[in-house]
Amino acid sequence: MNKRIVTISVCGGMSLLLLGMILVGSAYGYSQINSTPAPFIEPEGCWEPPHDYTRVSVNGMELNARTLAMLDHAQVLYSAQGGIVDFRLALTQGSYTGGTLAASFGTHDGGGAIDLSVLNWQDWSVLTDEIEPMLHALRLAGFAAWLRDTGELYPDSAIHIHAVAVGDYELSPMAREQIDGSYGYLRGSNGLPTLYGIFTPDRYGGPVICGWMIAQGFNDMRGWSNPYPTPGGTTVPRPPMP
Repeated sequence: MNKRIVTISVCGGMSLLLLGMILVGSAYGYSQINSTPAPFIEPEGCWEPPHDYTRVSVNGMELNARTLAMLDHAQVLYSAQGGIVDFRLALTQGSYTGGTLAASFGTHDGGGAIDLSVLNWQDWSVLTDEIEPMLHALRLAGFAAWLRDTGELYPDSAIHIHAVAVGDYELSPMAREQIDGSYGYLRGSNGLPTLYGIFTPDRYGGPVICGWMIAQGFNDMRGWSNPYPTPGGTTVPRPPMP
């Protein structure tokens, strides 16, 4: 059987090259290009937290033992990379506030929600170089975590990191929305609802997915259809929350 060599000009770009490959494949009896989905690879540092909801106090703030274990694991990951912030000392808001903090919009009413300072206690400067390493460690430990910049929530709101523990059974409804709701972490959003449901991407790269999250039904939802309402979501856009 005589074989022909097909020469394709690439000056038309990659789309022309791909078309040529498909045509050549068809000539030899191949009607489609098969691909195998990439296997799930768990990021190094993932660790499934204990299911312990005993209430504990840290610097006068109430958490559950699961959240504290996650925070301490994040500390280990962060410190191993040279981080200088003590996460326990950096806590500025805990969980189970019971609606007493109006500025939190209910995210801290249940378990699993914390805020961390990113300020240098000596001169009140922002520890800019520590923010991304802190966020990465918190996400590896199982938190949906974002930086809330100065004035981002309301006029003169303080800069801080807001974190919500994925899979916490005692999350408030508003905190759960920040996980897998219409503007949630697992969808690659910044966790803040906006008017008219406009999607705002996470400026720190999207969720870190661990195997234990998938086992509990928390998947990477980027690219999924996002109807209103969604799991843990709402049909009524709400004002920004921390």
